[in-house]
Amino acid sequence: MPALGPTLGPGHLSQPQPDPNSSPCTPGVPAAPHSAQKPRASGPFVRGQRASLARGDANYLLMGPPSPAPLIVCVHGLNGSISSFESLAPRLAELGFRVLCFDLYGFGLSAAPSGRLDLQAYVDQVSALLQAVKVPPAEKVLLLGFSMGGVIAVEFALRFPDRVAKLLLVAPGGLLQRSKTPCQPLLFGCLRTRLGGLLLASATALACCCSCCARRALAGDKLADRFELDVREPEKFKNVARQNGERFLWNFRRSVNSYLRVLRRMPLWSDDFQDSYARLAKGSVPTLFVWGDSDCTVPFSEAEHAVRDLFSPVGVSCCMLPESGHGLLIEDAEQVSSIASAWFHDLKDPAWIGFLARWRLTPSSAAPTVLGAV
Repeated sequence: MPALGPTLGPGHLSQPQPDPNSSPCTPGVPAAPHSAQKPRASGPFVRGQRASLARGDANYLLMGPPSPAPLIVCVHGLNGSISSFESLAPRLAELGFRVLCFDLYGFGLSAAPSGRLDLQAYVDQVSALLQAVKVPPAEKVLLLGFSMGGVIAVEFALRFPDRVAKLLLVAPGGLLQRSKTPCQPLLFGCLRTRLGGLLLASATALACCCSCCARRALAGDKLADRFELDVREPEKFKNVARQNGERFLWNFRRSVNSYLRVLRRMPLWSDDFQDSYARLAKGSVPTLFVWGDSDCTVPFSEAEHAVRDLFSPVGVSCCMLPESGHGLLIEDAEQVSSIASAWFHDLKDPAWIGFLARWRLTPSSAAPTVLGAV
């Protein structure tokens, strides 16, 4: 099961952001429609611009050079936010891209609308946000999906292939094995059944009553320990882990409710989403995978068989970062940004072409037993 804490890190996006009713942060790009409401307290989250969408406001940041610079749309994972890309996005902007980061519904400072938080809701949010920030329908975007955001990015590419120039999937969800998921009876025997609504309501009510108790129980170093990052050297990111915990506890009731609503409806497991990956492999959108070979949150070992068998026939590569965990967007942001830039710029440099060839997927029966270093 995906861990509670997203992979976040200190960086440029944590700096004070402009008021949501001010001009857009990227010159030459018109602002999205803004709500007339006064800005809410940002708490531990990054406040960017606010777009009024059909199901509620979306908090977003648009950075980098103006159009016609290519636009990368970054989609975060479960329990993440704009901050998930705060180490990566500035690097991509410096490399010549416009970068759009936003909070998915239910997370960060975006609305938590009633109804389902499912794949349809999130694909619709991406589509509506592109319209809100005035991206022309004829302009193809570059999609970067991380963890659960990879599932959303895949589905968007399947539904709107003419809108996606290239796809980069960083440790994507949708291929986890149910047999290796913790809390299987509770998750698959209750939350994802008709009884799930009752469990969701009960857990939300309990979170509302126990928020003060949760804060006391996770005081001091306990908070950082509970939200420890999946990285090589967790001690270096204690402060980041603490920030993750503060974000989760900031509105404990909402955090628990959104987390469970997503787990109830999103297709994070292979049984639910492998067919979509099969359609992607047969489709027209160029795709590249990036994975940490030490990822304990979305282990490549659980997805390897499907990824190799579906994508090796069409020459797709999967770049493995040695000793990287699920926190590769913070711990290895420079390397991920270099790969993303070369991929999205369609670099023709022989070294890059050789790099892709080195990591070209082979069928699972022919896969090497030991992964090499990047």
